[in-house]
Amino acid sequence: MKRIIKSIDASQLHVLKDLLETNGIPALINGENTARIITPFLMTEPSLWVYLDEQRDEALRLIEDPDYEVVNKVDMIEFYKVADTVTDKPESLNTALVYLAATMAVVLLGLLALVKVLEWLLV
Repeated sequence: MKRIIKSIDASQLHVLKDLLETNGIPALINGENTARIITPFLMTEPSLWVYLDEQRDEALRLIEDPDYEVVNKVDMIEFYKVADTVTDKPESLNTALVYLAATMAVVLLGLLALVKVLEWLLV
């Protein structure tokens, strides 16, 4: 992903995002909610990003000239269908984490049992 523009005006970012996506460039707005958090250490500004790095230059040209014809368009419906499939199915990651935790628990229990046996033998 590549950042296109930062702005404190979220409505401007939404207009630009719609422009990009209407022309086949998948985009997202990042930091829109965190920009409302104002602390001395954290102050972020919402920004517009394109998903596909190779579309960055065309996105910038389209923002400068809304009549620009995007050459490398993406089928937006297909793109988001695939993106949803990837993000909506964390089951494999969850399963892997459960197996990892179970394996670590068994190893730790085995080590604990080994320590107890060694203590018993050495006393």
